[in-house]
Amino acid sequence: MGVKVLDVDKDYISFPLVPGGDARAVVHPGMGAKNAGVNFVKMKPGQANVPHMHEKSEDIMYVISGEGYCEDFDTGIKHPFHKHMIVFVEPGTKHAMVATGTEEYIVVGTLAPADTTLLKNAGIKF
Repeated sequence: MGVKVLDVDKDYISFPLVPGGDARAVVHPGMGAKNAGVNFVKMKPGQANVPHMHEKSEDIMYVISGEGYCEDFDTGIKHPFHKHMIVFVEPGTKHAMVATGTEEYIVVGTLAPADTTLLKNAGIKF
């Protein structure tokens, strides 16, 4: 494969992580990735993604815009974040991102290794 340059508005597969929102798998095993995945997610203020966990994957998210909190359902703690912060979630931690404030929430996240269970459940073939 060498080098691939991907357009988050064209080179993606949608997956149902955010009811009424926009979650895109951009880098995933179906496009040739072997060790990680990259997702692009947008939510409006007040939206949240579905509480979930990645059994074997570290979830690392860079917040491009917006603010909110990451709720850790294992501890009950709501960890606040805002743009230009990175949120790290350990494997096996049930969590959800919640957008608050007035600005659209946009995040680029990576899962290492790729969460193949999440991708298969979303219908992504590889």
